[in-house]
Amino acid sequence: MICKFIKKLFIILTIVFYTISLFSCKGIEFENQKIAIAEELPKGESMIFVAEEKNKYENKFGNAIWNLKSGDGNVNFKDYVVSTTKKFVEKIMTFKLIAAEMNIVINSSDEEKLILARDEYENALSFDDLEFIGCTLDDIYYAYRDFHLSRLTIDNLSKNASTELSISEAKVIKVQYIIFDDYELAKKTAEEVKARGANFAYFAKTRSTETDIEMIIKRGDENSTKFPELFYLSDGQFSNVLQYRNKYYLFKCIEDYEVDETEDRRLEILTAMKNEEFRLNFEKYDTKYHIKSNSNDWRGIDLSEGNFCKIDKFEEIYYKYLQLLSIYY
Repeated sequence: MICKFIKKLFIILTIVFYTISLFSCKGIEFENQKIAIAEELPKGESMIFVAEEKNKYENKFGNAIWNLKSGDGNVNFKDYVVSTTKKFVEKIMTFKLIAAEMNIVINSSDEEKLILARDEYENALSFDDLEFIGCTLDDIYYAYRDFHLSRLTIDNLSKNASTELSISEAKVIKVQYIIFDDYELAKKTAEEVKARGANFAYFAKTRSTETDIEMIIKRGDENSTKFPELFYLSDGQFSNVLQYRNKYYLFKCIEDYEVDETEDRRLEILTAMKNEEFRLNFEKYDTKYHIKSNSNDWRGIDLSEGNFCKIDKFEEIYYKYLQLLSIYY
């Protein structure tokens, strides 16, 4: 789950956060200097996220996964997951400080939804889940609250990114193509395929130097940079012989506007734009609030314990009550 959320955060932007933290502290030490005051999550709240992370792996791969080694083989996988999660929590703590500075608050409507999510999650917990987690009703509520607050902060940090993008800027087309080593053969083939009734795919399969004969080209990708002329073709039209380096190309436009692909591309570009806006804003705060937790608080976490703990519905329940914000996924 953590890896999944980190990917959304740093690659497509719109991400939600899980956090783990133990006990409360009055100061956070980093390189022997106290640089921020923060309150870590109570143990019960922390253990909700520990259980969710543990069970996401176990429910898919079984608890034998905690016997595996990670990286160069010198680190137990369970220790690696705890270490990665610890770093993730430090980001969550940063977001809480940013939220306070930016006066970001949760509105009353969302507060009511968080209560509904809390109650449903409580009802989903088995005796074994409760025994492993040891959480209270308040712990569940604040787990959802911190989760949501992090998302609000991210959305706020990326809210000024442009959301205007024309179809032409995100256009995706589908073409068939033939690649030649010899210009004369390419020129001859161009004349032949333009003859009425000529089968372009036949020539592509019999004369191309490559076996692939179709491709999707997105505005802004490598092939669109090589062959910008293709975006001016209509369905069924052929290109002239085009050269790139020592190869010659002939194209036929199959679809001059791939509707679904273009919409996906539009969202992909918008996500990148919002991601860049977020990155630039977050860097300002990340430098200011660089937080490092006390490693001793994490050494007692053993993901191989609690074999009968199976709860993994935190995210599912959250999305049931609180829809995605204005972040593009």
